[in-house]
Amino acid sequence: MTWLKMKFQGLVRRLFGAKVITPEEIEGVLKLPVLAVIPHLERRRSLAQSAGLIRRRLDLNGRWRSRLLINFPDHSPAAIAYDNLIHEIRPVVQKDRRKVILVVSAVAGEGGSLTCANLAIAAGRQGLKTLIIEGHMRAPRISGVFHVDLEPGLTGCLNRSLSASSCIQKFVLPFTDLLAAGRSVSYPAALWNSAAFQQLLDVVRTFYDLVLIEASPLLLFPDTAELAKKVDTILLVHQFGRSSSDRLGKAVEKIQDVKDRILGVVLNDSPS
Repeated sequence: MTWLKMKFQGLVRRLFGAKVITPEEIEGVLKLPVLAVIPHLERRRSLAQSAGLIRRRLDLNGRWRSRLLINFPDHSPAAIAYDNLIHEIRPVVQKDRRKVILVVSAVAGEGGSLTCANLAIAAGRQGLKTLIIEGHMRAPRISGVFHVDLEPGLTGCLNRSLSASSCIQKFVLPFTDLLAAGRSVSYPAALWNSAAFQQLLDVVRTFYDLVLIEASPLLLFPDTAELAKKVDTILLVHQFGRSSSDRLGKAVEKIQDVKDRILGVVLNDSPS
C-alpha cells in the first residue's frame, strides 16, 4: 500500500468514524462478497424542469425518478456498474433457478428502493423479463415514482384472492412489470407467512426471469426477517458511509437463519 493511499484512508476513517466505507472492510466485517460498487448518481435537474415538476410537492419524486438508470447513457459508470451486477446475478438466476431476490438494507435511506428499480432497468436492458414486488408495505416508494395506483396491489392479491395478473401493472419499465404494495397492513408478517403468498411466488416464478422484492429495512421492522425466509436469494444494500459495522453485522444477524441465501452486498452511492 502506498503512503498516499494510507494517508487517504486514514483521513476518511477520521471523517466517517466507525462507518464501513470500503468493499474490503465490508467483506471483512460480514464475510460476504461485495458484488457491485454503484457510483453516486447525480440528479438530472433538466428532467424535472422539462416535465414541469418544479412545484415543491412533486420535487421529491422528481428527484428520485431523475436518478433512474433510464436517464443515463449505456456507457455511463452507473450503467456499467449495474450491468456488472446483473452479470453476477444471472448465473444464480438461470442455472440455480433462484429467481426471487429480496433487495434490503439495514436502515432507511440507503437507497434500497432506487437500487431495486435500477436493477430492474439493467435486467430489462439485457432482455430479462422482470417483476418488481413492492414489499415495503409501510412506506412504498416505487409505485409513487411511476405514478401507479397502490391498489389492489399485493394486499389485494393476497387478502381478496384476486389473480396475480389482475393486480400486476404491466410495462412500467421496458421488460418490467410492478406489483404495488396495495392497502397498508399493520402486521405484514401475516402476509409473508400465508399460503397465498407462497402461491403467488410459485406463479410469478413461472412467468418471469427475475423477481425483485423491495423490502423494509431489516433493523426497523421485524417482519422483514420473515420475508427473507420466503425468497430464494438476498441482496444487502449499503449506502457509502451510512451504517456502522455494528449495524451491518446486526442486520445480518436478523437473517442468520438464512445467511446462506445472501448473495452479497451492493455498495451504493459511492464517491468517484
